[in-house]
Amino acid sequence: MLPALIVGGLTAWYLGVRPGVIAAFITFAALIVSSFVPGLTMAVYALVLAWCAALYFLGAKMTKEGGAKAGPSIGAATTVLSGIASQASSWLKKITGSDKSK
Repeated sequence: MLPALIVGGLTAWYLGVRPGVIAAFITFAALIVSSFVPGLTMAVYALVLAWCAALYFLGAKMTKEGGAKAGPSIGAATTVLSGIASQASSWLKKITGSDKSK
């Protein structure tokens, strides 16, 4: 899974090794799930491209603001990853029809 390695490498470069490994694992899991769920593949690849573009354009700013400390940028990355994960789970619930609020 080349996209998972790319996402993990970029995230590790800009935000640190731990967030890089987490992002790579989440990307790998999302790609595996999207291979079984019809119509989800394009959304996962769009999220991968968006994450890579955000890291490329905003990653240097996040590491400059953090200076030697990686705390603020890791917190920002965690917030972004949790938002992406919650959006992906809501899309998955909508696609599979397992939304219990109806």
